[in-house]
This record gives sequence, structure tokens and C-alpha cells, in this order.
Amino acid sequence: MIQTHKATVTRATDIYQLIYESNLDSKLEQILIGLMRDNPSPKIEIAIRKFLLYAQHSTENFWTIYYNATTYQEKLDCYYQFSKNQCLATEVLIRDLNSLSSEEEIKENLNSILKEGFTF
Repeated sequence: MIQTHKATVTRATDIYQLIYESNLDSKLEQILIGLMRDNPSPKIEIAIRKFLLYAQHSTENFWTIYYNATTYQEKLDCYYQFSKNQCLATEVLIRDLNSLSSEEEIKENLNSILKEGFTF
């Protein structure tokens, strides 16, 4: 029997610990750790925490529904929904990260324009 680990995604918990305890696919784990290591921005951390919270809820819902399923069809349907939820969570994370990178690029561009504008 597989047991889920209930790591609550809170501010006090180290983000790297949360990523590890979320039992994500190892490739996804590496991506998230690399992202935090390369860009330790609080905004990036918030986006990742939001993703981990969604992934945690999705996993918990999966096991609840899975154990209540009476047929293999219901179990497969449950897994299918879980997979869709994981994809949705990943899409939201990508969207959030894209909006943050766009925001940072805009800030950098504005800073460059201001520096050039006030340089004589």
C-alpha cells in the first residue's frame, strides 16, 4: 500500500525540502530545484509553492478517490483525472513564471531606458 506524505506547503518550510517531500517526478524535481538555485527570487518561490500546494491537493484527492473506486475502470478514470490535474498545475506554473520573467524584462528595459534618458 502506498502512503502519501502530507507535507504542508507553508512559509516556514524550506522550499527545497518541500520539493523533495512532494514526491514529484525526478525530472520535475530537478527542474524546480534548478529554477530556485538559478533564480532565488521570492516571486519564483511563491509560484513554486503555489504549484506544490496544487500538486499536493491533487495527489491527496487521487488517493482518496482511488481507494474508494470499486472497478479498474474507475481507478483508470481517477488516474486520468490526476494526470490532467498535474498537467494543469504545470501549465499554471509555466504561465506564472512567464509573467514573472516578462515583468522582470520590462523592469530591466525601463531601467535601461531611464539610465539612457538621464545620461548626458
